[in-house]
Amino acid sequence: MLPILTDSEKALLATATSHVEHVLQAPLIVDGPAASAKLPAFLTQRYVLVEGEILGRPCILMLGTRLHDDTPATIAKHRDVIRRQSPGRVVILVIERLSNHNRHRLISQHVPFIVPGNQLFVPELAVDLREHFRSERDTPADGLTPAAQLILLAVLIGRIGPETTPSELASQFHYSAMSMSRAITEIEAFELADTEVAGRFRHVRFRLPGEALWSRALPHLRSPVRKRRRVRRPPQCLALPLAGETALAEKTDLSHPRIETRAMAATKWKAFATRYELDQPVNWDEPVIELETWTYDPLLLGEDNLVDTISLYLSLPDSTDDRIEAAKEELLRQVSL
Repeated sequence: MLPILTDSEKALLATATSHVEHVLQAPLIVDGPAASAKLPAFLTQRYVLVEGEILGRPCILMLGTRLHDDTPATIAKHRDVIRRQSPGRVVILVIERLSNHNRHRLISQHVPFIVPGNQLFVPELAVDLREHFRSERDTPADGLTPAAQLILLAVLIGRIGPETTPSELASQFHYSAMSMSRAITEIEAFELADTEVAGRFRHVRFRLPGEALWSRALPHLRSPVRKRRRVRRPPQCLALPLAGETALAEKTDLSHPRIETRAMAATKWKAFATRYELDQPVNWDEPVIELETWTYDPLLLGEDNLVDTISLYLSLPDSTDDRIEAAKEELLRQVSL
C-alpha cells in the first residue's frame, strides 16, 4: 500500500507515471512506500518516498511537494542520505516544476529528476529525455573529451558557426585534423550534432539552438580544471588569463578575492614551472597566485585576458556562498543560457 498521500502528491505521482510511460514506452511500476524509519525526520517531512521500478531497475521516487526553498546542493545531499539507506536503488527526485537555473544545477550534480510533462533526467538509466524526445542511439558512457568539449563551447559562445569541418577546426584550435575528426564523432554519438560527407570533406552541423544544445550537453560536460596550485607570482603572469573567482569578479558584481587566480594549459605546466621555479616552496613574503592547469588551453576561447564565460562556469565548484552562486547564474544569463 502507498502511504497516505495528499491530493497534490497523488497528482504528482500520477503525472510522473504517465510521463515516464509516454516518453520511454515502458511502465513506471509503483510498488508501495519506501522504508523510511531510519531516515532523519527532516527528510520524511520534506519528501514522500515511494518504491518503484523503471526499465527493470528498482528505484525510489522522492516526491518533492514539501520542499522549503531547498537549493539543488541541499537536495543532492538529501538524495545521498536516502541512497545510502537504499543501496542498489536509483533515487529520483519528482517535482512539479523547476527553474531553468536549478535544472542546470541538478544536472551538473548528477541528481536524477522527473518534471512531469517537461523533462526526464535519469543518467543512471542512460536516460536524458526532454519534450517527449527519445534517443534510439547508444552514447558513450563518460563525458566529452577535452577536444570535443572545446568544440561544443566554441559553438555555444559563437566562436564557430553552426556548420564546419575537421580541417577548419584543426586550423582554428591548433589540433590535428584527425583529433578534430575524432572529437566530432564523439559529439555526434552524444547526438549534439549531425555529420555528412560531401565530396572529400566531412561536415558537422549543430542544428539545436543554443539553450537546447546547452541543456542536452550539460550532463556530459566537465570542469576543465585538472589541478589548482598556490605558486609564487611568475614574471610572465600577465600572459595567463584570469580564471576562478577572480574572473567571476571581473564578469559580475562579485568582490575580488584576496588571491588572484589564473589559468594555463596543463600541457604547458612542466616547462613553465621549470622556467620560473614554480615547483619550489614559496617564501612567506613572496606574492602568490592560484594557478589552474586546464585540460584544454584557456587561451583558445578566452578574450580580454579572461577565460571564456562557459568554461569559467564549469570550472567553479558548487559553493555554499549564495553570492557566488548568484554570480554563476549571471554568467549563464550573459551568454543567454
